[in-house]
Amino acid sequence: MKKWISSVVLVVSVFGWSQNYKGEIKNIQTNSLYQIELTPEIRAAAQEDLRYFRIFDTNKSEVPYVISNYNGESERYISFKIISKKSIRDSITSIVIQNETGKKINHINLNISNAALTKQYNVSGSYNDEEWFGLVANETLGNLVATKGTALEKMIYFPENDYPFLKIEFNDKKSLPINVQAIGIYESQFLAEKQIEITAFAYKISEDKQRKVTQVVFSAEKSYQIDAISFEIATELYAREAIITRKEKIKNKKTTTIRNQLLSSFLLNSKMNSKIKVSNLNEKEFTIEIENKDNQPLEITNIQLFQNPITIISRLKTNERYEVVIDSTYSKPTYDLVNFMESFTVGMPKVTITNFHKIEKEKHIKGKSFWQTNLFMWFCIVIGIGIVIYFALGLLKDMKKE
Repeated sequence: MKKWISSVVLVVSVFGWSQNYKGEIKNIQTNSLYQIELTPEIRAAAQEDLRYFRIFDTNKSEVPYVISNYNGESERYISFKIISKKSIRDSITSIVIQNETGKKINHINLNISNAALTKQYNVSGSYNDEEWFGLVANETLGNLVATKGTALEKMIYFPENDYPFLKIEFNDKKSLPINVQAIGIYESQFLAEKQIEITAFAYKISEDKQRKVTQVVFSAEKSYQIDAISFEIATELYAREAIITRKEKIKNKKTTTIRNQLLSSFLLNSKMNSKIKVSNLNEKEFTIEIENKDNQPLEITNIQLFQNPITIISRLKTNERYEVVIDSTYSKPTYDLVNFMESFTVGMPKVTITNFHKIEKEKHIKGKSFWQTNLFMWFCIVIGIGIVIYFALGLLKDMKKE
């Protein structure tokens, strides 16, 4: 009986208290729809599960929001018309496209046939397809081999602009032209942002001379979603295979063993882009192993981790102060706002979440009656289990007596 009471107390203590996170949104200048970018710290606190995310006004009422670019839920593709495509042998390939949307953009997507090449490119803009103005110069486009299929998409960035005509010029002096099949944009009704750097990780580089590998061990306090890893390497010519692993505990009846679980593999090549895309990497500790074979270890000067941005849109009011809450007891919200995304316009004002911090042992679901809380539900479940066990034991005793 004492053990049963202890179990009830344990369940009540676990489900009656939680570790929440809070932040605030303030200094709202006008009544409008706003873009709110979620920082890596906020996403890590939510464990990448945005059903736990809420916005409350000063009256503690929920403020509806919509996730604008989460897992591509709201993306749609717009293809740009290719006005001209000219190649001058051993010189340049020039492609002129027309942005007929009338909206400002800061990136485009190129659909490119597989090519083990690296290209330098320039981008310029024009209002009349005659007089051109520079946007970016001598940028590098690499890693042009798809993991599956015969083509892949590459995104290139440039300053925000409203030019109806854009010209992309590829340098063909060192290699043959690449085959650009189509150019367009994935639009979720606002300007796509560049990837966000994750600065929470520390890393240590070491050499395993016996296995002829370089090990880079990363660690952070929480797990973060990682979508790209960028290497700065001083070595001039290299082509190395690399893998990403994590420590995995395997428990048997009496022992626990630890092994390296393979998460991903990639190629580091001096001819390709050193920013590597990765998928399904959400860890707080992981290791990159680079195979050196009989070569000297790579001279790695810096490594950066990035994640694709997630932005939410919400209608906020002037001078209102909002509270942002992350609570793992919440379920996924359903708001009417999701039905009006097509009417959203480019260039919404942006606000940030400030004073984001952890709240220890705070009772959740304030303002609700006890019988409406998860605590009451689990209390009833435990009581029910206890009653079943009590009568089952009594029945067994009666059967033994007979």
